[in-house]
Amino acid sequence: MKNKLLILLSIVLLSCGTNEDNIQSGIIGKWNKTKETKEFSNGTTENVSLLNCDLKETLELKSNLEVILIRYSGTDCNQANTSEGVYSYNESSNELTLPGNNKQVVEVNGNEMTFKLTVTGLNNYIKTIYFTRIE
Repeated sequence: MKNKLLILLSIVLLSCGTNEDNIQSGIIGKWNKTKETKEFSNGTTENVSLLNCDLKETLELKSNLEVILIRYSGTDCNQANTSEGVYSYNESSNELTLPGNNKQVVEVNGNEMTFKLTVTGLNNYIKTIYFTRIE
């Protein structure tokens, strides 16, 4: 009986990862951009027309805090431009900071993820980028 209790306790303790592992588990993976929208202060929303190359874009967030962004260009979208760096994630605010200090609020629902960021300039708006998990 003692052995069974000890084994059960060991399994429970070993299966509990660090809090950081739990925080990031939802965003970890390889994501494909599927859509973008702009929401203006007057409440209107417009879809952004994405090119085929935009729809091939992938974002990979790794558990070691490495991020890899692959963008495509060219007539057949066969020219890949890869950017790598380090990201941070604040669970309490759901804020993801990518290289270049680009901060966005992240929402993950299963295999769907959205980024929301404020764009300032001539027309201020909230840009939402939609992703689907591919790995």
